[in-house]
Amino acid sequence: MGGEGDGIRNGSGMGMLARAVAEAVPGIVEQLCAANNPRVHREALALLERPLLAHALALTGGNQLRAARLLGLNRNTLRKRCRELSLPPTRVGRRPRLAWAAAAD
Repeated sequence: MGGEGDGIRNGSGMGMLARAVAEAVPGIVEQLCAANNPRVHREALALLERPLLAHALALTGGNQLRAARLLGLNRNTLRKRCRELSLPPTRVGRRPRLAWAAAAD
């Protein structure tokens, strides 16, 4: 039976992703250190998290609840992280009611 690291060893999609991230890390750290960034860990995580959250929101049409579920997060956590990462608001406005529908009320 396989262990947690099997995806990395057997060339599966997850293993390939893990290698791609591992290969990117040294360059990211080098650039953050060269910029005298005192928060290398936080900034490196934000570099991945910002596009991750934006993509999840795009996949769900801006629906924060669905995006949070996709990511395995609580909706409030997603909202907080978006705010902290300065991601633009994703609220999708309600469609305007049609005049004839409003008149029927």
